[in-house]
Amino acid sequence: MWALYLLGLIIFEAIADIFVKQHSITKTWQTFVIAILCYVIANISWLISMRYNSQLGIGANIFSVSTGILAVAIGCFYGEVLTTKHIIGIVLGVISLILLVS
Repeated sequence: MWALYLLGLIIFEAIADIFVKQHSITKTWQTFVIAILCYVIANISWLISMRYNSQLGIGANIFSVSTGILAVAIGCFYGEVLTTKHIIGIVLGVISLILLVS
């Protein structure tokens, strides 16, 4: 059950990141407010996940690596450039996710 709430955390964090990036471009208050709301929902999901006895260390690492990878993908969508070091880091992050959930 906790994994579903952890997934909610990851999804709402990614949605918030999209609105934050959009806010950095448009500077509208609407994108700012939506981003904040998504961050609040994401953190509520994290609190519920912890209530269902998720492991803090593993859950936090799954969250960190997953949102990092999603943030890179969002950045690429907005035209940010990846270097070879970035790609190596992403590959290592994916490997760490595989090791954490196996």
